[in-house]
Amino acid sequence: ERADWSSREACWTLEISHRDSQGQPARYQLRSRFLYLCSGYYSYDQAYRPHFPGEEGFNGPIVHPQFWPEALDYRDKRVVVIGSGATAITLVPAMARSAAHVTMLQRSPTYVVNRPLRDKLALALQRLLPARSAFSLVRWKNILTGIFYYRLARRRPGMFRKRLIEMAASELGPDINPAHFSPAYQPWDQRICVAPDGDLFKDIHEGRASVVTDQIDRITSDGIRLASGASLPADIIVVATGLQLNAFGDIRLGVDGKAVEPAQTMAYKGMMLSDIPNCAMAFGYVNSSWTLKADLTADYVCRLLKHMDQTGMAIAVAERDPEVSE
Repeated sequence: ERADWSSREACWTLEISHRDSQGQPARYQLRSRFLYLCSGYYSYDQAYRPHFPGEEGFNGPIVHPQFWPEALDYRDKRVVVIGSGATAITLVPAMARSAAHVTMLQRSPTYVVNRPLRDKLALALQRLLPARSAFSLVRWKNILTGIFYYRLARRRPGMFRKRLIEMAASELGPDINPAHFSPAYQPWDQRICVAPDGDLFKDIHEGRASVVTDQIDRITSDGIRLASGASLPADIIVVATGLQLNAFGDIRLGVDGKAVEPAQTMAYKGMMLSDIPNCAMAFGYVNSSWTLKADLTADYVCRLLKHMDQTGMAIAVAERDPEVSE
């Protein structure tokens, strides 16, 4: 719940709350020389969940993916998934395997591309080379490929946008309107979503799923009425509307008796915050693999700790240049 740093002791004091073996609330303290925050970037207790008019009268369950009920049975049911981000694009093909039909209802489109679920080059290199060499080559291949396409998208957004839409249209076939995958924003203004082995496109093309671009007027007893006047019948509604950002897991930070407001700090290498000693956080890339950046951060922290041990230094802190304006 709290993490307080003492420069005099070069140590963190952590206030921990938990439940004991009888399920009763209990508290204790931990002391630590270094704090590595791996709590992610969203709240585990509360999702982003807008209220829709009329939802109290819906006859079926309304589910948020973050709190998925294990007993939910969607076999042979009509499902509407509200959203068009990575969660919705993952859920729709998974549910389409056994649901009667799954509709992805989006307020605005997202760029979606077909990428192989398994990297054939990586598999071949693993057969031919030692594991460490194969891992290094595949890692650099993915890094350089990502850099190339990101820079191309930012330098030639019109051309890149056209190609993404053409690729989606070729996956969907002539009977599906590619406008459902034609966002108003340029590529990489927001993240581009991946459909592994084109599963989403395949389900839409073969009729197990569909995509509707519209806004919600209200939820009715048996579905959703849209702003256009059309209705979507539904037995189950999945609200894939996003997450509540929370980068520190509700930990209250303090340095030498003063409360720290993380939003007022500057980030160093995306992993340390200015003037917060002996503290790092695992955080991923926005436009590439999350684990790739988390891996680099973990490597940096290990090297930093080794350097501190070798030099006998007790404190490592990213100091903000007082001459740099906010």
